[in-house]
Amino acid sequence: MQRQISSQRDSLTKCASVVAALGATPKENIRYMPTYRLDPKNPLIKERLEIAMRTIMDKNYNEDYLFHPKQSYHLAAQVSEEIKDSIKLMDFDSRYRYVVLVSVGELLMQGLCSMVNFLWDADKDGFVTYSIQTPNYFAVCTIFYLYYD
Repeated sequence: MQRQISSQRDSLTKCASVVAALGATPKENIRYMPTYRLDPKNPLIKERLEIAMRTIMDKNYNEDYLFHPKQSYHLAAQVSEEIKDSIKLMDFDSRYRYVVLVSVGELLMQGLCSMVNFLWDADKDGFVTYSIQTPNYFAVCTIFYLYYD
């Protein structure tokens, strides 16, 4: 065991001597200081989120849509991913995190109550919501955006 350690040390000193013989100085690791930036450089614009959300929701949940429980589950997942991808392409500050929630249900004279709790900064965080209701189904999309300092 001791012989292996000495051979590893020898190889390390040989590498250092080869670098020194070539005249190259070893590179130092660059350390960056934290930014402590509290405000976003490229702030989020709610109107752009609303437009993107409405176009995608109207495209998928139109007059041709028929509610089916299993297919609606997969379509809601696809729609939420599509909305999230379109938001990321808008190139807002990279410190924003997005939660896109799409709920779809059949209207059969029932009620719906939904609650979400977040701990957030009222100045930088928020939500946007859009709902579609027809005689056969309802679809609700909510986008939560959170800014991490």
